[in-house]
Amino acid sequence: MTHKNNNIILGLDTSCYTTSIAAITLDKEVILNEKIILKVKKDCKGLRQSEAVFQHVNNMGEISQIISEKLKDYNVVGICASSKPRPVDNSYMPVFSVGYNFGKLLSSINNCNFYETSHQENHIEASLFNNKLENDKRFIAVHMSGGTTEILLVEKQELIYDIKIIGGSLDVSFGQLIDRLGVNLNYNFPCGKYIDDNALKCNEKIEKGLKTSVKDGYMNLSGIENQINKIINNHNEEYISKILMDTLVRCMYKSLVYLCKKHDINEVLFGGGVSASKYINKELSNKLKKEKLKAYFTEGQYATDNSVGCAIIGLNKMNNF
Repeated sequence: MTHKNNNIILGLDTSCYTTSIAAITLDKEVILNEKIILKVKKDCKGLRQSEAVFQHVNNMGEISQIISEKLKDYNVVGICASSKPRPVDNSYMPVFSVGYNFGKLLSSINNCNFYETSHQENHIEASLFNNKLENDKRFIAVHMSGGTTEILLVEKQELIYDIKIIGGSLDVSFGQLIDRLGVNLNYNFPCGKYIDDNALKCNEKIEKGLKTSVKDGYMNLSGIENQINKIINNHNEEYISKILMDTLVRCMYKSLVYLCKKHDINEVLFGGGVSASKYINKELSNKLKKEKLKAYFTEGQYATDNSVGCAIIGLNKMNNF
């Protein structure tokens, strides 16, 4: 038997590498945060959209089982899914259609409202979940993931996010550089955990860092890979990992110092899988602190792809009607 205080909101997100489902109560207590990582073949550096869509569809069977078993004593009163990468016109990626359509089906079965959001808004809301900014209506957010390195000016009025890209990478992403190095070192994809662990273990001091290309908050990162490839055989894996992560930290630091000053903001919120890096968290936070800039990193389960943000957005929209 279900009761009114067992009402929950479901969140769904089907990104390029993760099938996610979350459930929260009306008091924003997370009761479910499940993820299924998509499978990438050994030595491959990613998935085609068609391959990812196929895996998401198959994962929905497992998701259905999770809902049936773990949420049987709850009432689903709202469902929210990410339907596109960013909250702008013409933003589209096939993978998100799986979670979107599965969410609509679930809303019909449960006779409840369906809401939609974007993957980017989902990350921002999840990162805000356990971070208390002094001004959560206007701040800079950094989205660092396998395919994205964007610096965003976020302004929020009621339930509407106004998100502008004000900086980031002009070519490859942080995640792509990390994964490419990891694959070259024969690690399983995605490689972030291995590279991060290596960098943290390395006690060797970096005498001469790699060259960076940063201007007005934007970074050109492809040259970093070329520099890494020239020295990869001259150092151990821990040092190579550390010098890459050090370079990414310096690039982001230069961009954020410029952009925070330009937009008169002193708070930066980090989200996306790469932001779960302990090395980046420690080194970048310390550098920004010296500039009197506050860095807000979130727990790994909310930094990596998840759908807790979708569920929170769904609840907020439901409460507004």
